[in-house]
Amino acid sequence: MHGTLSRQDRTPPSRLPLTLRLALRELRGGLGGFAVFLACIALGVAAIAGVASISRSLSDGLGREGKRILGGDLSYSLINREATEPERAALDAQGRVDVVASLRAMAVAGEGAALVELKAVDSGYPSAGELVTEPQAPLAGLLAERDGIDGALADPALLTRLDLKVGDRLTLAGRPFAIRATIVSEPDKIAGGIGFGPRLIMSQDALRRTGLVQPGSLNRWSYRLILPGADDAGL
Repeated sequence: MHGTLSRQDRTPPSRLPLTLRLALRELRGGLGGFAVFLACIALGVAAIAGVASISRSLSDGLGREGKRILGGDLSYSLINREATEPERAALDAQGRVDVVASLRAMAVAGEGAALVELKAVDSGYPSAGELVTEPQAPLAGLLAERDGIDGALADPALLTRLDLKVGDRLTLAGRPFAIRATIVSEPDKIAGGIGFGPRLIMSQDALRRTGLVQPGSLNRWSYRLILPGADDAGL
């Protein structure tokens, strides 16, 4: 009969098992998804390598600058109290000890007021690194009491907020302070944690004269220990 295909002209059926044919069909349709899978693996490997590299860089940086950031070889902190005589004697027996007190207070100038992060330092500050001020001068002279007015170092942001300049005065707890310089670089700033206001540095004698340190006030006393013969690598 015309138009009828012979058996030889017919396409022979596939001899592959059904399961294999289905698998090949899925493979052809899933090549795009497989490429995405490979891309995800590559991205993950790159991310892990990047994190490892950053971690090594941070570790190396802390190893080199740890003493400066911490403010000493070791640091001990007490909340709301100073070290007792036995505690201080135990620290002094280990090496040189410098003390830093920190607390928050309200600075007032004219009609303006601002919350500040107070840092009260002793004569040995900074134990490590360099405090850079503008103008640059010996710290003891900048913070000294002159004619009944204590000196202070201020973050430039505080001067901007209160519309002050070097040489002007502000008041803390009713006591006047003269701004003798601005703070350009503070070596142990990271050790103080997150601040809620601009920095103001004064002497510990000046802090005591304000009356801000008293039972119930929230303050922190940090004792920075410089070990004799210690280096960053050894720590």
